[in-house]
Amino acid sequence: MTEDTAGQDLVTDAAKDGVLESAWNGITGGAEAVGGWALDEVTAVSETAVHAGSGVVNMVEGNWDDAAKDMTEMSSSAVNFLTGGALGAVETGYNVGVVAIGGGPSASDQENNALKAAGEWLGDQAYDLTHPDEQ
Repeated sequence: MTEDTAGQDLVTDAAKDGVLESAWNGITGGAEAVGGWALDEVTAVSETAVHAGSGVVNMVEGNWDDAAKDMTEMSSSAVNFLTGGALGAVETGYNVGVVAIGGGPSASDQENNALKAAGEWLGDQAYDLTHPDEQ
């Protein structure tokens, strides 16, 4: 048996035992996982950037409510990516529940309303601190 024959026998035996196929599947599966993650990351960054850009345009135009909605969506897109889609799943579940009970504000609207209320409260507190004579 020569070295070439021994090498061929080793490859043939490995192929019969499924070792090569398992190794190939592991390599290609890993590449698909990395490729899928990279695609998800590019999509998430793009989506976040679109919301940020739209928010900036709305701010420049003085459209504060739409700018706030865009910034909420920007944050949601980023957090959704970081949580592996968990936030999106929760929002979808909430929205399905809203539809099931006959309608109402979406998860996105609820987030925006909560942030708006928090911002207004914070603004009122800051105003009260700087204008104590008006209370």
